[in-house]
Amino acid sequence: PGISTPLLQSPGGEHARLLRERALSAPTQVQRGPREEDEDTPFTKEAFLACVGSSANLMATSMGTGMLALPIAVYYSGAIVGTVLIICMAVLSDISLVFLVKAAKQSRTTSLQELGRYYYGHNGELIVNVSLVALLLCASLSVLIAIADLLTPLWHHALPIGPPYDQWYCQYWFVMLLCVAIIYPISIPSNLSPLKYSSAGAVLSIFLVFVFMVIRFLQHGVSKTSPIDLFVDSPIAALALPIQGLAYASQFNVVGLYVELGEHKKHINKVIHCSMLFTCVIYALFGLLGYLYFGQDTGKYSMILDGFHNDKLMMVAGAMISLTNILKMPLIVLPFRNTVNLILFGKQELGLAISAVETLLLLLLIYILAKVVGDLALGLELSGPTVGVFVCFILPGMLCFKSDKEKWKRFLPMHSYDADHYSRTQITALVVAMLGVLMGLASIAGLVFQQTGNGKK
Repeated sequence: PGISTPLLQSPGGEHARLLRERALSAPTQVQRGPREEDEDTPFTKEAFLACVGSSANLMATSMGTGMLALPIAVYYSGAIVGTVLIICMAVLSDISLVFLVKAAKQSRTTSLQELGRYYYGHNGELIVNVSLVALLLCASLSVLIAIADLLTPLWHHALPIGPPYDQWYCQYWFVMLLCVAIIYPISIPSNLSPLKYSSAGAVLSIFLVFVFMVIRFLQHGVSKTSPIDLFVDSPIAALALPIQGLAYASQFNVVGLYVELGEHKKHINKVIHCSMLFTCVIYALFGLLGYLYFGQDTGKYSMILDGFHNDKLMMVAGAMISLTNILKMPLIVLPFRNTVNLILFGKQELGLAISAVETLLLLLLIYILAKVVGDLALGLELSGPTVGVFVCFILPGMLCFKSDKEKWKRFLPMHSYDADHYSRTQITALVVAMLGVLMGLASIAGLVFQQTGNGKK
């Protein structure tokens, strides 16, 4: 009593110092949960294997068709600017993934939908659900169209007949239907863990395609017949942004991967950083080499492999990309199915049998719409500057900002909390969200500029 009374009565001095120490230590304390946040947890062999599996899933979610469009993104913005933008998008994507994990830790939620509801109420959950459905539908359409585009010539080449390939089993629609039949059984599981082996195969396929591109570039060198732009002074350069941003899109799966790490959750940041670093190196080199190989002619090919006519090595590369996309589809179908279930039934899973039926119906819907749309560029151009930038950058920034704001409010004394004070995390979250808004607006402006008959000068 003789010691505590003066401290309580004193407006400053020791009591103020203790309050400041409590304020400074509180945010750190809330981040430390029972087992998952224990910094003394050793990085064991089990943890390493769990992280490798999660990294494979995270990389397989983003790597695929988007990589084939990176050379044309570099063409839009120039060799130097395009490559720098690919690296910058990797950094922004890494930050946004970490933001989502931070918000999930703070709220103890297990999905993007729960995060939206926890921080922004029913309207927040609705916005997240609608955005995810739109993004995942566009992504699944783009992936299925790309698979069919790449596999149809290979299918014709493998058949023991010649042109004009008028038979029903030679048609584009049949090849796409075969792809759906292959995708269906691997898309039924209710979590991402069983996909770690197929995801590792998908990442290996992407790496081999990158190796094939390096081989062809070393043989061919920089284009001698078509000029190379280091910079592009035109609004059309903004068209590179949605392509490069969507190439890293994996935000809709990162919270689920974090939850499935279980006792190894503490290492989620290692998973994110390693995945983004590996993806960034492959993307930057692939985009730059593809552009240097074709020069201005890169603008003719929305998928760079279309430029390698009758090249058997690149036909193999096309088959590898197709395999990657087939193995990637479950990483899109699963959150797509879960989101539809949340909207219609209020919960993600309804049992294995019902999941099998739902998956079949969703794939049939995707198949029909893919046949109707039939244009890979259309899906990317529409989803990139709209729901793409929202889910990849704006939403993570909004969730992390709200999460960090509530964390400080909860653990600081009422008379010490300042609602107008912004922590470094909150400022960074606002910057990422604003960059997402600017990217979306710039991409729409570039698209309008292109559609009004203005091309790259």
